[in-house]
Amino acid sequence: MKKLYLLVFMVMILCLTACGTDKKDEALESSSLVSETETIGSVEKEQESQPKTETAFELTEQRKNFLTQMCKELNDFNSQTTMDELFWRDFLFSSYTGVSEGAETEEVHREDSGFDETVVKISLQEAQAYTKLVFGVDLPDVKPSFEDMDEGQTAFFYQDGYYYIGVSDFPNTQYTFIDYEESDNSITVRYSIDFEDESNVGVVCFSIVPEANENGFIITSKSTEFFT
Repeated sequence: MKKLYLLVFMVMILCLTACGTDKKDEALESSSLVSETETIGSVEKEQESQPKTETAFELTEQRKNFLTQMCKELNDFNSQTTMDELFWRDFLFSSYTGVSEGAETEEVHREDSGFDETVVKISLQEAQAYTKLVFGVDLPDVKPSFEDMDEGQTAFFYQDGYYYIGVSDFPNTQYTFIDYEESDNSITVRYSIDFEDESNVGVVCFSIVPEANENGFIITSKSTEFFT
């Protein structure tokens, strides 16, 4: 009988010991989980507190080439320039008169000149998109009619959703990238001006700002200076 009591007593001791071990393990696991959670939270807070770095602007060859084109096509302007109808007509005319690759052309009869003039046909949507790309603003309602043209004027008129712009050549002037620098959220880009028989006769300066568009920037000003 004594052996039976002793056996029961030993079984109870073993059960209590096992329960104690399980609780101890649970406590350790709980403590480990809390510690891990606090560590993750601390790392996340540290990452949030660190300043976010912005990607530096890069003037790629594609962007340089676009600005080289703007040296020829864009009149000088700045924040004080009145962007009236003449400004936008000059911009559209210069942008398309050179006949880019793949451009659609037609022949338009000119009674005043007595011949058929080759014109580039540009949709209103394309002109609007190009204006937005260059300046970051909407193209105003500039739609001169065929009848509004002066006698002998190179064609520039709007009809049925399209601009018709007469073909012409640019002067034989070369523009070469010099450098660029960033300051006060603006980027200044400079190009030298070369004539056919003279080099470095002047400089073109653009002010551009980064923009989420195809070019990665818009133009906010352009100035041309010729050396005396």
